Amino acid sequence: DGYEQLRQLSQNAMKGVIRVKFVNDLGVDEAGIDQDGVFKEFLEEIIKKVFDPALNLFKTTSGDERLYPSPTSYIHENYLQLFEFVGKMLGKAVYEGIVVDVPFASFFLSQLLGHHHSVFYSSVDELPSLDSEFYKNLTSIKRYDGDISDLGLTLSYDEDVMGQLVCHELVPGGKTIPVTNENK
Repeated sequence: DGYEQLRQLSQNAMKGVIRVKFVNDLGVDEAGIDQDGVFKEFLEEIIKKVFDPALNLFKTTSGDERLYPSPTSYIHENYLQLFEFVGKMLGKAVYEGIVVDVPFASFFLSQLLGHHHSVFYSSVDELPSLDSEFYKNLTSIKRYDGDISDLGLTLSYDEDVMGQLVCHELVPGGKTIPVTNENK
């Protein structure tokens, strides 16, 4: 298993040549054309698997389907080690000059680069890249001309997290604070 063997390599070992051997379902070694090509194929397969949203390490944004770490990645007992492994594989790809197609969400890239203004977003302008529908609803509320309290909203929002409805308060006690024209 590539994960088990590669995750234990030191930084110096990651800089060296990594030999890869594919084994078929019958346990027989598959022939590779050249070591670099076999490693590149191996790396591409790993990256394809770890960024698959079905694995639940990463999620995709609504609309443009950009990747960001899944808030529920903790369901994997070893999720921190898995993220470290992902980082090592991306680092190895960069080190070896292998181009990989990993479309990260702009707000996540901003966080990685340290351009953050809050825990969750670099700015409100990046919210559409996470959830365009949520952003549209928030801006509609902000621009609403009528009495917003008629809508019965609170300073909270609900999210489906792995089949369970979770309430997120926008301010402490937000689920009991009605949205008014003054606080919208």
